[in-house]
Amino acid sequence: MHDIYLYFFANSYLVRSGHKANVDLVEKFVNFYHRYENLNLKITFFLISLQILHLYWLTTDVVLQKIFGESFFFVSNNLLPIFVLIDYIEIPALISGLVFYSYNIRRDKSTANKSYLFLGLLGVQVIHIFWITDEVVYTSFFKSSLVEFPYVLSWIAILIDYLELPVMADLFYRVIKKKRNTR
Repeated sequence: MHDIYLYFFANSYLVRSGHKANVDLVEKFVNFYHRYENLNLKITFFLISLQILHLYWLTTDVVLQKIFGESFFFVSNNLLPIFVLIDYIEIPALISGLVFYSYNIRRDKSTANKSYLFLGLLGVQVIHIFWITDEVVYTSFFKSSLVEFPYVLSWIAILIDYLELPVMADLFYRVIKKKRNTR
């Protein structure tokens, strides 16, 4: 019954867009998501939790360096590509989180407000992804910046990244709660 809302939203969008043939695909996706909801929760938690390593790098190599003038990142530079890869895992993590909380809004009315909050925290991460793409990747490859961000906006983009911490805590709680309920 709860799947009907997600299905209705997706169906309305597809019909307005003129993609009636894809309605069956949406219905199959919603059914699949419902059938494997517990697995999807665990995958979402795992992907988003990997960002704790990114936050470690961000804190020790960017934030503390800006504040104190030196890096406290005590990991070999040879391992830096792993941290960059983990940062790009944020894209599927955000998609997974956005889908999870969107699904949860329609499935569980009692926690819908909390899901809206977490949906918003994840949605604002897009700003951070743009900043990271410009500041780190473009500068690394071309030794110049594509777009110059004002100093204050750079700090806002950094702080936005920490909004994943409450999402991680919520997903951890949900995984533990599901585990207890299945016993």
